[in-house]
Amino acid sequence: MANIPQAILERCPPLPGLELLSRGKVRDIYELPDHPDKLLVVASDRISIFDFVLNALVPDKGSVLNALNVFWRQQIASFTNHDLMASGSAIDEYLPESLRGNADLQCRAVVVKKLRIVPVECVARGYLTGSGWDSYQKNGTVCGHKLPAGLQNGSRLPFPIFTPSTKADVGHDEHLNALTLGDYLADGCLNPLSTRDELEKLANNRQLAGRLERLTLQLYEFGAQYARDRGLILVDTKFEFGLDEQGNLVLADEVLTPDSSRYWDAAAWEKARAKGELPPSLDKQYVRDWGTKLGINWRDTGSDHDLAWVHERIVPDDIIAKTTQLFRYIFWRPTGMKLEQIQREILGVAVEPRPVRVDIMLGSQSDLGNPEVEDAFRVLSSHPDANGNTTRVHVCSCHRNPEALRAYAEQLTGVDVVVACAGKAAMLPGSLAGWLDHFGKTHIPVIGVGLPDKNLIATAAAKLAIEELPGQPVVLQPDGRAYSSVYQACRAATGHEFLPRQPEVKPAAFNVHSW
Repeated sequence: MANIPQAILERCPPLPGLELLSRGKVRDIYELPDHPDKLLVVASDRISIFDFVLNALVPDKGSVLNALNVFWRQQIASFTNHDLMASGSAIDEYLPESLRGNADLQCRAVVVKKLRIVPVECVARGYLTGSGWDSYQKNGTVCGHKLPAGLQNGSRLPFPIFTPSTKADVGHDEHLNALTLGDYLADGCLNPLSTRDELEKLANNRQLAGRLERLTLQLYEFGAQYARDRGLILVDTKFEFGLDEQGNLVLADEVLTPDSSRYWDAAAWEKARAKGELPPSLDKQYVRDWGTKLGINWRDTGSDHDLAWVHERIVPDDIIAKTTQLFRYIFWRPTGMKLEQIQREILGVAVEPRPVRVDIMLGSQSDLGNPEVEDAFRVLSSHPDANGNTTRVHVCSCHRNPEALRAYAEQLTGVDVVVACAGKAAMLPGSLAGWLDHFGKTHIPVIGVGLPDKNLIATAAAKLAIEELPGQPVVLQPDGRAYSSVYQACRAATGHEFLPRQPEVKPAAFNVHSW
C-alpha cells in the first residue's frame, strides 16, 4: 500500500461491499466477489510528486486519467492485447447492486482481467531529459544505450530507446537495461510468476525480456505518431504488462496518460530549443514546481520524519485549480473532445455538460456594427449550444479607457474565456491578458481575434500584431495564427480547453544608459 496522508484517506474511504486489494499512489484495486478472474480499478484524484502522495485532491484528475486510459486502449486495440473488460456504465454488470448507477464511480473505474503482473516498469524514451539526461551527462549512456555526443537536455534521440526499471511500491525505482532485464526476471523477481518452470514455458527469461522491449517500443511509436499529428510530443512513457493463463503478454495498468507519460507541445518545444531551454511539461508540472521550491524533491520517502513533513504541506488552491485545468487540456488535445463529451458518448455515463461563460471584448462602439461580430453574437445568443453556454459583449478601448480595462480585469469573476477582438487597436488582447495576469487570473484564457477592416493592410497588421508581438500572452489557433473570425473564436472558447498562462516576469531597469 502507498503511504497516503490520513486526511486524504478519510476523504476517500474504500468502496462499501468490496474488498480493497491494494491502494496505490493514484489507483485503488478491488476484488469483485462474483468475478474472481477480474478486478475493479478506480482512479482517484490523489496526486503524487517525487514518490510522495500529497495532502491534496485535484478535481477531475481521476476522471481524466480513466477516460484517457479507455480512449488510448481503443486506439491500440487492433495490434496488442490489453486487460480492459468494461468501462463507464458497463461496469455495473460486475458490481454489487448497491454500487450500480453511481455516475462518479462509472467515470473513474474500469473492470480488468486479473493477470500475473511482470514487476518491471517498461519505459520508452524518444527525447533526452529527466533522469536520462542526468545519466547521459555522466557517461554518455542511458540504461546501457550509448548515445551520440553533443546532445542537449530536450534533444530528440536518433531513435526511441527502451529503458526499463524495477517496480517499487514504495520509494524509487532502479534502472535496468535491455541486457540485465533478462537476468532480473530470472532471479526470482517474477513473483507472482513464481517458478522457473513457468518461465521455461515462455521459452526463457531473455525471450520474455525481448518481447517486453519490442512491444514497449511499438506502443511508444504508435502513441508518438498519434500525438505528433495533433501537435504534441510524447517525450517518454512507461507501460506495465502481465501474463494471462496462456502465457500471452497483456498490456495492463494505465496507457499514455499524463501520469505515466511526459508530453510537450511541439511548437513550445521548437521555441524552447532555440533558446536552449525546456518547454513546460503537460502533466502535474505546477505541483512539481511548487514541491521543488519547498525541497520535497530532496526528501527521503523511507524516512518517517520526511514523510510526515511532506504530508503536512498544504498545496495552494491556485496550484490545484491550474492542475485541473492542465489535466483537462491534455485530455482535450489528443481526443479533440471535452471530458464530459467522452463520458457521455463513449463511456455512456449520464453526466451534465460543463457550462462555459464567454465574454466578448471589443475595442470600440463601432465594432458592434462589424458584420462578423453581429453574426457571431446573433448565432451564439439566439441558438445557445447544447452545453448551455452564455455570451456577453463589452466595449472598452485599451488606450482611451485604460483604467476601465484594468477595472474589468480586476473585477472579472465567473467567466471562463474572453474573446478580445482587435481591429486597429491590436494591443487589446495582450493588454487584457496582462491585466488578468497582474490580478492573479492566469487561468482565464484570452483569445485574440483580428477583426476584418476595409483596409486590408490594417486587417493584416492586426492579425500580425496578435501573433508576433513579443509578450502577447493570447490564445492562438494550433498553427500559431490569430483566429480568423469572431464566430470561430467563440466556438473555440466553448469547445476547447486551454492552458493557464505562465507570464514571464522580467525586472524593470531605468536609466540604464546615458548619452
